[in-house]
Amino acid sequence: MARILILAGSEAMEAAMKLARQFFLESTPAQPSRTKFIARKESYHGTTLGSLSMSGHVARRALFEPMLLDNVSRVSACNAYRGGQEGEEIEHYVARLAQELDDEFVRVGPDTVCAFVAEPVVGAVSRFLFNDLPFRRAFRFPGLEQPPYNLHLL
Repeated sequence: MARILILAGSEAMEAAMKLARQFFLESTPAQPSRTKFIARKESYHGTTLGSLSMSGHVARRALFEPMLLDNVSRVSACNAYRGGQEGEEIEHYVARLAQELDDEFVRVGPDTVCAFVAEPVVGAVSRFLFNDLPFRRAFRFPGLEQPPYNLHLL
């Protein structure tokens, strides 16, 4: 397998977007309808127009909104502290987010989605506890790699 060395987060996101698209264009049969991405609300992926399009951080996007890509939809961030309901067990919270993601695939059209940006590591913008075992288990989604999704996580 070829290796790609990228030194900046914005570049990495741009490259991941292009690789996801190229994967489906070079598949047999080619799947040119896969042009959409699903990302997380309140996420931050960089400052280039592509990576900022993927970002869900409203304030950082505001000035550039007219220039950003319109093929990205968003689901809730994995932040049980902010997004969990009072008294909700972590397993129920994770299941709720997993269902929200599945519902978004159905809404957008699973045969049009190029990638889901899981955001497993967050830098300076927020704290994402993806290392918690329930999150890792729920968002492994072995079914995403099979029809109708046929995706890999970015």
